[in-house]
Amino acid sequence: MKYSFWILLLTGQVAWAQNEYKASAIEASLKENAHSVIRRYETIFTVKSPGEATERTHTVITVLDKEADSQAQKMVYYDKFSKITSFEGALYDAEGKLIKRLKKSDIEDYSTYADYNLFDDQRVKAASFPKQPTYPYTVEFLIETTERNLMFYPTWMPQHQQNVAVEQSTYTVHMPAGLALRYKEMNLPTPGVVTDSPEGGKTYTWKLANLPAVEFEPLSPPASEILPVVYTAPTEFDVQNHKGKLTSWSDVSRFYHALNDGRDIIPDALKQRVLELTKQETTTAGKVRSLYKFLQEHTRYVSIQLGIGGWQTIEAEKVAMHKYGDCKALTNYTLALLKAAGIKSFPALVRAGDDEPDLLVDFPSFQFNHVILCVPDGRDTLFLECTSGHGPAGYMSDFTGNRHVLLILPDGGRLTQTPTYRPTDNRQQRRITVNLTDQGDADANVRTYYSGLQQDAYASVMQRLNRDDQRSWLLKRIRIPAFELNSFAYNEQPGTLPAVTETLALTARRWATVSGTRLFLPLNLLSALSPAEPLTQPRRAMVNLDASYAYEDSDTVVYQLPKGYVPEYRIEPISIDSKFGRYKSELAVNGDRVTYVRHIQMQGGRFPATAYTEWVDFRKKVAKADRTQLVFIKAN
Repeated sequence: MKYSFWILLLTGQVAWAQNEYKASAIEASLKENAHSVIRRYETIFTVKSPGEATERTHTVITVLDKEADSQAQKMVYYDKFSKITSFEGALYDAEGKLIKRLKKSDIEDYSTYADYNLFDDQRVKAASFPKQPTYPYTVEFLIETTERNLMFYPTWMPQHQQNVAVEQSTYTVHMPAGLALRYKEMNLPTPGVVTDSPEGGKTYTWKLANLPAVEFEPLSPPASEILPVVYTAPTEFDVQNHKGKLTSWSDVSRFYHALNDGRDIIPDALKQRVLELTKQETTTAGKVRSLYKFLQEHTRYVSIQLGIGGWQTIEAEKVAMHKYGDCKALTNYTLALLKAAGIKSFPALVRAGDDEPDLLVDFPSFQFNHVILCVPDGRDTLFLECTSGHGPAGYMSDFTGNRHVLLILPDGGRLTQTPTYRPTDNRQQRRITVNLTDQGDADANVRTYYSGLQQDAYASVMQRLNRDDQRSWLLKRIRIPAFELNSFAYNEQPGTLPAVTETLALTARRWATVSGTRLFLPLNLLSALSPAEPLTQPRRAMVNLDASYAYEDSDTVVYQLPKGYVPEYRIEPISIDSKFGRYKSELAVNGDRVTYVRHIQMQGGRFPATAYTEWVDFRKKVAKADRTQLVFIKAN
């Protein structure tokens, strides 16, 4: 009966589509800067109880060019908590005429199992229409699911990326009597509407229409801070008979604590091992480092996503036995090791990822994808990334650094922050010696010290790649034309703020240009910055300089000139100051030896949109200074 209903519905849609899905019916303003136009995006989320809901999504998208061909694909994820009850789709030509309707055989069903996932019950149903020879064309999908994990409610963000226009979109949430909806609206032209339903509950409705495509400006904040979005969350939920409330961060913490309480027991023999490992350590930090090293040497990370296992850890005793665990299990296991050494620690839920935005701190909900361990130590606090097989204790990198986390405490948790790495933490200190020939060729020896966030990529390469692959990776990063890499080496210096030292031996052909009796020498060998992208119209979004823009670079390059050359003119020191950073460079000539010193310190942060012009000007001046050449003339 249900399948017949969908066939009738789609048949009705086809007749309607021939009139309304014509690409020519799209307003010209919606096609401007757009690769696709969302004709319809209707989501209906119906909550039946704290433990069950249905979600029905109807999307119709007109693809304008090849950049949006991915819209002709649909992937729907499910697991033991969810069931896909309907998966329908249709393809239309530019006139809105039906080309193809999805068949059951067109829909693939497979596991999302990956190499790092040892246990995972998540699956996906996927379908795609064949690539079309002409544009535009239109795709339609009707998806209905049943959900039994109501820790999470949907997030509505129809205009989810740039170069997508929206003709019309609606989001409707039906709540039964006795259950309230929590929501947060951002960047909406008009707020949602709440009405009473005949059954005694409430219906919440949001609508958007005629949204032109957006092109993100350079250094824009995350899309969720620019585009319309509605976050929704429950006040009560039930997952596999685990009940919880969700009105505060303390509610989230209490649920997680109750779910995992009592799972930090380790065997007596392991407790004795802990005491043996830490008996020579006189400080909490020393004991933590010792046990963290033990963790890294005796366990490995796997992902375990089975049922409530996405949030409930396996017992520490099992980790001790099997020597593996996911982020929850390894964090809980480390907590148990520290507990055996008399050290208190607490799990901390975090939204991890190099490009992940921070939590919505004013909207308590399950926004997390990872857990780390917090170890208070007097006035200091140490955070541990328990899934890392080689990172130093206490270092968060930009994967979990500089963001809010939720501490899981027995009496209700609270938000705190992980370490923020300052420019002086993220250093690059480089010294280069260069011997130049009469033809302008150069032999260079380079020694570079990277610390903090600047060492992350190098430490990762050291751990993940063999020597040949390291060499290939390095060759792509060196921005010198016509060079040969004669040798290279890396050396790690672990610590709360880790560092990597890199040594290179290079040969560069025609680094300096010889013209008659003159020698034109570029001074900045490896660290030149490029200009920023200028804007052709007024800036709208604030300027977002993330953690990667908080750094300090120092370069000293010593050039040994061929005999007989003297400077044709003097180059004065350069100093450039702005709210974004400070730059200076200077040059010293002593006989046939030239010493170039460059220093730049950049400041991350957020600045008003009007500051972008200053940013472009600052980067333009720095780029010009970095292109400075010194001209030498050969003496008679």
